[in-house]
Amino acid sequence: MITIATPSSTVRAVPSEADATGSVRYSLTGAARGTVHVTATSSPARWDQFDAVRASLGSASGVRELPVEPLVRIRGRAYQGSTVRVLAHSADVPWGWQGPVSLVDTDDRPAPEQASQTLTAVLRACASNYADRSDFARLQLAARRHDTPQLLKWLDAMISYAEQAQARCLEEAEAHRVQAARSLAAWWTLGRWFTARPHPVLALLLAPGRESLAHRAEYLPKWAEISRGAAEDEGRRLTLFRSEYKGLARPAAAPENRDRPYFVVGQWKGGGDVDIWHVEEAPADPGERADLCDEYREDADNAFGSVEIVYAASPEAAAEQARREARETSERNHRELTRP
Repeated sequence: MITIATPSSTVRAVPSEADATGSVRYSLTGAARGTVHVTATSSPARWDQFDAVRASLGSASGVRELPVEPLVRIRGRAYQGSTVRVLAHSADVPWGWQGPVSLVDTDDRPAPEQASQTLTAVLRACASNYADRSDFARLQLAARRHDTPQLLKWLDAMISYAEQAQARCLEEAEAHRVQAARSLAAWWTLGRWFTARPHPVLALLLAPGRESLAHRAEYLPKWAEISRGAAEDEGRRLTLFRSEYKGLARPAAAPENRDRPYFVVGQWKGGGDVDIWHVEEAPADPGERADLCDEYREDADNAFGSVEIVYAASPEAAAEQARREARETSERNHRELTRP
């Protein structure tokens, strides 16, 4: 049992045994009564990395159907909502948490300030207790196996949409480029005709104005650049989505056989070329790892380099993994940008 001090007085939470999906239910008594569901979940930044914890009031969840349990009540009023603990960051910094999200009652009214503070304290205490369990690695693996099919389904749809959006942006960029070149060529042709034989109609066609040849020759290249930039943005999203899909589709290792996190510091050059300067095993604690990564990233930025966190069995394997990921990313970007 854990004891939680809240603005509404003390709340006690008793955890259940973990179920097959890695979920634990905390039964509340005291100033708040009901059930909090807590489970390992995917990182908000990368869905293939289950280094986050979701705590939900009642059976609320974005990915899974949880057993129907009594909603958490304070003074007879039932509430819904959730929060996510991002383990890559310290719990003491604001970005170490996402939420709480929409703490509302069953009539969709926002929770009063004191109730909101109480619910937030309860959600965070249960999430932290879950993350500190000695069997947390096993619960992560169970949650990953349970949530992967739904996440893959969503990623497949996102990849398809991003591919279509990127192709559309590239087509628009090419169309703007062709139209700009044609407008410029037509303007010069009319200019030569006007020089050889001045005529009011030619002067009208050459004059600047909205949607004139001169105006189109000026703004269409800018539109082409905007469309190319949008295509590059979609390409980066595609790279992330495909990397997440590949990571989720790969069978998860058992907790005792999991690869260790390594910092890989170097310069990621064009064409997938990587100049690796340093490889170091990262701390196991997510908060310490995030703090040290920020320090490395600042030093690397000053030297025009960057830092990647790679999971591998050894420093040599981490360096090779970083090179392989850089090559794969470069090849995917090249294929997308050169697709006819």
